[in-house]
Amino acid sequence: MYRIHYKIRPRTPEHNGKVERIHRNDNERFYSYLHFYNLEDLIKQEKAYLKRANNIPMAVLGYLTPKEKRTELELAVA
Repeated sequence: MYRIHYKIRPRTPEHNGKVERIHRNDNERFYSYLHFYNLEDLIKQEKAYLKRANNIPMAVLGYLTPKEKRTELELAVA
């Protein structure tokens, strides 16, 4: 499964910091350690990374994991 890439609207500085932080975190936690042998290996490693990353509690989310926050938001909409 591939991650869908969304672009932010132009000239939205309030988003830039968030996007840059995500890129920095991904670089520090994944890309700087990246060693893959083929596309299938890269996909396998990315899935494992995303599984870990989506289960790390974050202060900005009230110490919920991104997975828990998404579930909470989905239940609020339903």
